[in-house]
Amino acid sequence: MTEFPKRARTVNWENGVLTLDGEKNIELTELTIEIMEKLAGYKPVGFYVKGYPVTDELLTPFADSKNMVNFGVEYGQLTDACFSVFATMPKLRYLLLDGNGGITGSGLSAMQACKIDLLTLNHTGLDDNGLLQAASIPKLTHIHIDHTAVTYDGLLNIANHPRIEPVSKEQFTQEQMENFAKLQREKAKKPVKLDPQAVEACQKILKDFFEAMTAWEKYVSEKGFDDEEVKPRLLNIWEQYVSEKPRLGYLPLALSYSPTGTYSQEVFIDAEQLTKNKLYIYTKTEGIGFEHRFLMKRTEGSWKIDALQERLDGWRRVGL
Repeated sequence: MTEFPKRARTVNWENGVLTLDGEKNIELTELTIEIMEKLAGYKPVGFYVKGYPVTDELLTPFADSKNMVNFGVEYGQLTDACFSVFATMPKLRYLLLDGNGGITGSGLSAMQACKIDLLTLNHTGLDDNGLLQAASIPKLTHIHIDHTAVTYDGLLNIANHPRIEPVSKEQFTQEQMENFAKLQREKAKKPVKLDPQAVEACQKILKDFFEAMTAWEKYVSEKGFDDEEVKPRLLNIWEQYVSEKPRLGYLPLALSYSPTGTYSQEVFIDAEQLTKNKLYIYTKTEGIGFEHRFLMKRTEGSWKIDALQERLDGWRRVGL
């Protein structure tokens, strides 16, 4: 008879081996409803099965799993009925369902009150309607959609949802995904006419700031933080280009740098006018794809950087 430990926080099954808490291995060729009940009884925070024909019925013991954060069943036999179980998990954040061909997304309406922010549905039957339902999940930011029935028109239909970031490396081209991101930004913009001269002035300020910071970081790399010129040079850059009030833990109060240059690969991709004296300049890090937006503020006739945001799960303020 298989002996199970008294408790476990994570459960993983793959290739006939059940692994509990990343270290306790049990040979197990079959996942029965009784075993699933046993595993659900641990009240784990993470559960993952790959390559086993898990059905919707086998998931039922996990209903109302109050601690579950990360749940995955990849290349199983789940259908859209599975979402009624996942909807009962109040802390669920990451849901990995690649390879379940019976999922079209029609059951995602059950997830509207969930906190899930990552959903992978590669190699499923996800269609345009299912994607639209996914985009309506309030906290969802990333959804993987390669090798699905989603069309490009279906992708464009969710561009009015500013938080969601579809992930596709094969289904759609890079140009198509960039066009989607541009349309998404356009739909999220405030209805204020863009001032081309202001945009040009702000981009010039940012370009000079990027170059100044790259030169400063090169200096730090060569001289080290103990050099007496490091802090004065940084403060001079801030005085010229930044209006943001210094914050503890960030430049220029706390010193840090990137040897390759924090802003050396930053390129301009868009702009958004907020008011006459405020606008966003959108940038992207070449080769990495990270998106940023700089809040520019006109003070005493000149433009300065007032804040930096990075697109993570929505736009979040970060340090310069």
